Amino acid sequence: MTTLNSGFNHRGCFGLLMLVLLLSFNANAWADSQTAKDLVKNSCSTCHKFEGKPESKFNLKAPDLMWGGNKYQRSWLLRYLQGKEENLYPKGYRWDQGSEPFKHTTLSEAQANKVADYFEKNLLDKRVEKSFVDMSTFNEMEKNLGEKIYRDFSCFGCHQIKEDGKKIGGPISVTLYDAGKRYNLDWWTQFAKNPQDFTPHSGEYLADLTPLQARYIIGYVMTLGVEDFNYFKPWETEPFKKADAKRGSKVYKEYCVQCHGPQGRGDGPGASGLDPKPAVHADLPLSDYPDDYLYFLIYYGGKSVGKSPNMPNWGLTIPTQGIADVIAYLRTTFKGN
Repeated sequence: MTTLNSGFNHRGCFGLLMLVLLLSFNANAWADSQTAKDLVKNSCSTCHKFEGKPESKFNLKAPDLMWGGNKYQRSWLLRYLQGKEENLYPKGYRWDQGSEPFKHTTLSEAQANKVADYFEKNLLDKRVEKSFVDMSTFNEMEKNLGEKIYRDFSCFGCHQIKEDGKKIGGPISVTLYDAGKRYNLDWWTQFAKNPQDFTPHSGEYLADLTPLQARYIIGYVMTLGVEDFNYFKPWETEPFKKADAKRGSKVYKEYCVQCHGPQGRGDGPGASGLDPKPAVHADLPLSDYPDDYLYFLIYYGGKSVGKSPNMPNWGLTIPTQGIADVIAYLRTTFKGN
């Protein structure tokens, strides 16, 4: 009887202790949540807007953060809140009110983590969906094409990037030279679809891009500042391990002979009207050409590697296995002899 009562008392004490600890944990978690909420409400909201509808930049003091939980990579946000990152706007967010950047409030590491937690839990935009861009399959040529779009579409007019370590471009809007370490891909993709959906009168505009071009520019920006970005190498994938020169000869006949000729002498039926003339494969040691060069040449066309723009980009027409096979055919057939 005594043993039973002792056991009951021990279990009762243990249960009471666990209840106290649980209540204490919940109280601490609630206090942390309140601290973050208070920081956002009493400090951050003096400049930033955290609720409501997107509003003209000229009615704001600082960027809207209603979607802050979608927008920033946590590691970057923590550094920024602790004053370890540059000001994002070289001339200040409201360039119409002066040209000096605003000095952001600095938080402690603990405060920064609490604010980041608050962002991730409370500041989410339902419009932000999973990006259609898969950065694990983004290659170096796509980065180059994205950079060309960046230049062709006048992004330099407002945003700065770095070239050989030097900042270039207009310092009007947010800097982008470390964008790949700052933004979340899903948010950046949604923003790129129509920036005005987020901040009207921001100076950003809706560009006339194809889905592929959108992939290039979105992916390019996501590589900026990421020094060790691991570019995808299609020529190292399974289709190339299974490449077959015999199958490749059929691909060559179907797509290449029309310009390069059946023996690769540059005398196909289309060659007579072309300037510059098609390459004479029979004279080239294609067996020694780098994998990436041949892949990019065929997939993205001659102009992608500084050759004739008459050479089409076959990437969307010939399947990956077909490209692997025709490269195998080129290597085994044309050795420059």
